[in-house]
Amino acid sequence: MTTSPTAAFLKLAIANSDLTQREIAQQAELPKPNVLPMMKPGETKVPLNRIPALAKACGVDAATFIRIAMTEYHPELWRLLEAEFGANLTEDEEKLVEGWRYLTGHASTRSTFRHQKRSLASIIVELFRLADYFQFEEEKQNDLDRLLDDL
Repeated sequence: MTTSPTAAFLKLAIANSDLTQREIAQQAELPKPNVLPMMKPGETKVPLNRIPALAKACGVDAATFIRIAMTEYHPELWRLLEAEFGANLTEDEEKLVEGWRYLTGHASTRSTFRHQKRSLASIIVELFRLADYFQFEEEKQNDLDRLLDDL
């Protein structure tokens, strides 16, 4: 079992992908396909410059993958970047934040009530999709539990 959150995230992403490891390695343009099995248990670090391509091949959010890797591999640099540039949010995360602000009475005046309702509806739809998505085999669920425990 790996203690690397980055390796655990990659392992889970690969397990939930419709592609083979060889196909993922090819799409991510890894130098050798056999390097991917070494990344999954954390024997080899996931190269930061390959994370966007790996994320795309596996169908996961690149920003989340990069955030996990940077937090693990370069925590001081990541804290500096977040402090200087702010925590970049994905589009879905922005919807969540705006929805939360609306619900707590801290909505920005730029967004209309109609826009806020649409954001909240989008969040609800995405939550239902996520609930369906995470209905997988017990082994994959255990991988997710270990990943969340590591974070």
